[in-house]
Amino acid sequence: MPIDTPVLAAIRATAGIPVDTVLAETAAALRSLGMNVRGILQEEYGGSDDMKPVTRLRDVADGTLIQISQDLGRNARGCRLDPGALAEAARRLENIVAGGADLLILNRFGRSEAEGTGLRPIIEGAILAGIPVLIAVRDEYAAAWDAFHAGMAVWLPADTKMVLDWCCTSLAQPPADSSPVESGLAIR
Repeated sequence: MPIDTPVLAAIRATAGIPVDTVLAETAAALRSLGMNVRGILQEEYGGSDDMKPVTRLRDVADGTLIQISQDLGRNARGCRLDPGALAEAARRLENIVAGGADLLILNRFGRSEAEGTGLRPIIEGAILAGIPVLIAVRDEYAAAWDAFHAGMAVWLPADTKMVLDWCCTSLAQPPADSSPVESGLAIR
């Protein structure tokens, strides 16, 4: 069965574009309508000339914050992501997918996802469970995102009204009868 409305939607996380604000406004608007919107939003705090900002993930449903960045020191050049915190966020998301939701919002499709790990199993699990996914995709990973979804996604502008329009259309559509593999999702 063809999919009329893509079950995945992405907003480009381009510098200067308020993608995190759009995702947060979308989640708040849909939750205020009684929809079971779940997932995680990215928030950054602080940051100055000598300090990098602190990156946290906020659970859409209960507001829990998980700090995913580590302070490696002023002159550090390594990856600041905390693997333990990311694993905690992944466990929360796995539980969300297992418990069901009307919509899953994810903070980013980035390097880990482009390499075949990170949130990819969460996205795949949501699709298999019939849960539409809304995600931000960093510019440098747009090609990897397009290869991953194999035509099952749509790009949306960073405009809350247009994102809400996609969400409402997507949520009104019953899940497709075909599996993601039959529909073209590149599950690896």
